[in-house]
Amino acid sequence: MADEELMEEDELEGGEAAALPSGRSKLVTILMIAAGILVLVLLTVLISYFVAKNVRTASYEMQQNIVIAPAPPPLSIYKFPKEFRVNTADTEEGGGYIQLMINLGYVGENKQLEAELSNRNAQMMHIINILLSGKRKEELNGQMQKQNLAEEIKSQINMLLREGKIEEVYFESIVIS
Repeated sequence: MADEELMEEDELEGGEAAALPSGRSKLVTILMIAAGILVLVLLTVLISYFVAKNVRTASYEMQQNIVIAPAPPPLSIYKFPKEFRVNTADTEEGGGYIQLMINLGYVGENKQLEAELSNRNAQMMHIINILLSGKRKEELNGQMQKQNLAEEIKSQINMLLREGKIEEVYFESIVIS
């Protein structure tokens, strides 16, 4: 019997050596840690999925909610009383000329600006004639060149004005020869 008691004491001591202080074995602790890691990985994947889904949905909704703004009201128009006919800066034989009708667009019913445009008509025509006479035919042939000319005219006229600003320069007709 003494041998059996010694064996039971040895088994108890070996069993106690394998157990943790809290009373769990190493295998159970490893399994719990593995399960915890697995749960964390699953939670991370699920959270990432739902965040990505929400971002994609918000992006799609933002694209679908693009609303085309209504066109602004038409500008008030100042028409020059006569057309412009100016020789171009071409030095080749025969030279060239440009003939055009210009309208100026401004915002709203600004009576003061309208009166100022009428009073400064001679000054504006002078500026436009000088700008046109400094251009060669090649500088006026393309669409971009005509837009640049319109911007030049607008900026030069706006430097004169005190009661408002010109928003657009419209070429009613344009002939380059």
